[in-house]
Amino acid sequence: MKNGIERRRDPRIPVDWPLVLITSIGTLNGKALNISEGGSALVYFLSPPEIAGAFSIIFKMSEDHEIYTPCELIWSGKINYDESVYDGLGVRFTDISSSDRKFIASMVEKYYSS
Repeated sequence: MKNGIERRRDPRIPVDWPLVLITSIGTLNGKALNISEGGSALVYFLSPPEIAGAFSIIFKMSEDHEIYTPCELIWSGKINYDESVYDGLGVRFTDISSSDRKFIASMVEKYYSS
């Protein structure tokens, strides 16, 4: 949100999913803090190299379910998480599968209808 204006197209829900960020120069482990059909905010726990160019994320929701999606960087900065401050990213999904998009949409709908 910038200047009190919400710029996201899709509503987000809080999550606490482990993830792997896959870049051209290696991988980083982190956590997804929220997710929508179109993107996510996440934190990572090691000092990262500069993230540029194409990258992908694997969200590990359970042993049985993962979401893999290419992404683009929307913002980077510090995020408060678990009473500490970490480096974080906001990403937009660039080629998420329709089944994964539907899965996230059903989670969002369930969250807001509860």
